[in-house]
Amino acid sequence: MIAQELLKIKSFGSDRKSAVTEEDMAQKEAKLGFPLPAALRELYLCFHPDDPVFSEQGGLIPLGELTTYKRIYWTDTEVTILPFCRYERYGYGFEVGRQNKKTGGEALVPSEDPRMWGLYIEPETNKEKKHLNSRDIPCNEAVLSQWIVEWMGYQQTLVQPGVVAVNKDKAPDYWKKVREFFPDNFFDMSVEALAKRKRNFVVSCTEGKTGLLCGSILYSGMAYFGGKSDGELEEIMKQMGFKYVWIKSRSGHPIYNSAPPEPPRERELLSIAPVLQFLCDFAGIQGRGAREESLNRAEARLGNPLPRPMAEFYRCLPGRFYASYNVVRPLSGLKPTKDGRLNFLEENQAVYHWAAELNSPFLYRRANDGNSGWSAYGILDGFLAAEFLWALACDEELGLVLWEFPDFGPEMLQEGGKLKACLSPIAGITEQIAEGNTRKLYQAMEGQAVGLYDSEECTFWFVTRDEAAQERLENMLGFTP
Repeated sequence: MIAQELLKIKSFGSDRKSAVTEEDMAQKEAKLGFPLPAALRELYLCFHPDDPVFSEQGGLIPLGELTTYKRIYWTDTEVTILPFCRYERYGYGFEVGRQNKKTGGEALVPSEDPRMWGLYIEPETNKEKKHLNSRDIPCNEAVLSQWIVEWMGYQQTLVQPGVVAVNKDKAPDYWKKVREFFPDNFFDMSVEALAKRKRNFVVSCTEGKTGLLCGSILYSGMAYFGGKSDGELEEIMKQMGFKYVWIKSRSGHPIYNSAPPEPPRERELLSIAPVLQFLCDFAGIQGRGAREESLNRAEARLGNPLPRPMAEFYRCLPGRFYASYNVVRPLSGLKPTKDGRLNFLEENQAVYHWAAELNSPFLYRRANDGNSGWSAYGILDGFLAAEFLWALACDEELGLVLWEFPDFGPEMLQEGGKLKACLSPIAGITEQIAEGNTRKLYQAMEGQAVGLYDSEECTFWFVTRDEAAQERLENMLGFTP
């Protein structure tokens, strides 16, 4: 059914052979009470559960551990699912039976290519015990054979020795160039089939000695390119003209946010209005951000006031800066996710999303990979103040000069360090709002320059009003780039 496609995917990774036999299959089918679909049998006969393709984002459940789960679908129907792979507490599987709770009796749903589902296989709440909704995960009404090939190709992309990430929405002629440079794929569907099915993953490849992979979740803005060497990836990115960040590297390239900070400790939020006003004056911004009536409508719709620094952020940042670097979601688009978070910011390469939580000081982050959940990443006040500066500094029309301090080391910010004497807090509070965050703001040259220290990336950036101010600062620091 899909044996050839699976072997092709396998050729891009480990040659570890499966230990599963036909006899093992027969024993498992007898225990389950129904035959396994051909596509699933071929998956187990091709890949070992410990193959690296299953070691990062997803895990193949060993054949001997396969078991069914029952979940409520709608109000009176109970669906039986057989998950065969998992990510943390979440499982992906296919429907094998359903029961109407009113009429009783369970009926098997025999199908050579059954519908895919997602569910919590280790639920922790009553809501999770009832959970069964394919819209929450990349299943999108896929059938088993299609989903296995698409998903396996995507996973194989992520486990390559070198991986870069590209924002599809900001890459010029993305789909045209992918078709040109990555002409092959693992699962060719006819035009007729495409009209009847919904895809979840789009995976394509180049064959031959320099085999490269390109994979993405269709609804995600992020695409991943994987290869066996960094040089091959760099060359094809150059040919395609795409901006990218490194996710994995064999040659020592800096990895984008490779070491997330420790979860912050809870503290009281501070007003960042004085800092934002300082930054507005520094950049020479005319006008203001969201009107009070817009804020009031958003808070009424949400049923709670926004955290104070978040309201100040929207009140001060004009809409024209919402996409100057990272992408800010407008007030009208704020709505709680199922877990109550307000997803308000997307990283410019679509690698991460950031969210707030009503009645909480915490900032949350999650990877945009279709699997990851939210984790506490910082405190809203300091994060938003730094984000405000970044939005202004990356706007081309303002004419601000953004430059990275060369050969920076954290010791430069300590007593006696090269930068310590020329830096001071903004509005007297940027020391306090840096607590629990990875970024810290400073002013220099009596407010003619603003500094930003990123402890996670170990970088220091200066923003000056113009090149003349940059030159004066460089002279004051005793160097010329």
